[in-house]
Amino acid sequence: MRTAVLAVVVLLLGLGTPAPAGAVAGGCGPASVAVADRTLYEGTPAAGEPGPAYTTFAFTVSVTAAAGCAPTGSVSYKTDDVSPGASSLTDYVPVAGRLSWSGDAGPRTVAVEVVKDAAGEPNEPFLLRLSDPAGLVLADGLAAGGILDDDGVGGPAVVVSTDGGKICWHVCTVGVGLGGGPAKAPVTVHYRTLPLGTGEPAYVPVKDATVTIPPGASAGSAAVELLDGNQGESRFVLELFSPSAGKLGNARAEVTIKPGG
Repeated sequence: MRTAVLAVVVLLLGLGTPAPAGAVAGGCGPASVAVADRTLYEGTPAAGEPGPAYTTFAFTVSVTAAAGCAPTGSVSYKTDDVSPGASSLTDYVPVAGRLSWSGDAGPRTVAVEVVKDAAGEPNEPFLLRLSDPAGLVLADGLAAGGILDDDGVGGPAVVVSTDGGKICWHVCTVGVGLGGGPAKAPVTVHYRTLPLGTGEPAYVPVKDATVTIPPGASAGSAAVELLDGNQGESRFVLELFSPSAGKLGNARAEVTIKPGG
C-alpha cells in the first residue's frame, strides 16, 4: 500500500505494512490510473430522520497520460473490509464495478455509502481496490476509506453551535463553531433565517445555505445579506440544521439589525 494509504490506516488503527511502488507509463503508451484516499466523519442521524441514513464517501479515480496522448482503457474497482475495521453491510454498502475512459482525461468517481449511527465506536477504515486494468497501468490501485467517529469514542464528540446573539450594522455574519476541537475532516451544516416580529425585513431571507468548516479549523461563519437603506430595527433568528457530523448544540442565534446597515 502506498504511503498515503498507510497514513490513513495508521491514523485509524495504528497499523501498517510495506507499500509496493506504482508504475507510470511513458510516451504514448498506456496512461496510468490512480485512486485517492477519502476520510470523512461517519455522521449521526438527525432526530426523526428515517433510517438508514448515509454519508457518501466519494473516491476520485484519475488517469494521467503523456502530453498529447489521450487515455483509453478501463479498470475494475471493489471495496474490501479491513480487520479490525469497518464491515461491509454493517458499516458501509459494498460496491464493485468498472470504470472506462475513451479519449477523455476526466476523473471518475466511486461513491460508497457509509451508514450513519449515533453509537460511539472506534475510527474504522475500509479499502477501495482497483484491479484488472485494460489499456491502463496501475500507478496507485489502493485507497483507504477512513470512517471517523463523531460520537465521542474515536475522538471528542462533534457538536455544532452558533456563537450566540448578534447585532449587525453594515454586514451580518454569525459564527458557527465546533465543540471538541478542530475538525479532522470537513464538517458542513445548513442554516436558514426565521423572522421575528411583523415589520419589513432589513435582510434577504435565507431558506437553505451551508457553512463548511474545513479540516484543522474550529469555526466558520453564516452570512446573511442586508438590504440597503433600512430605516428601522429588524430582528430574525438564524437556525442551524442538518450537520454532516455530530449533533447540534446551540442551534439558534437571535440577530438584531440596527438602522444604517
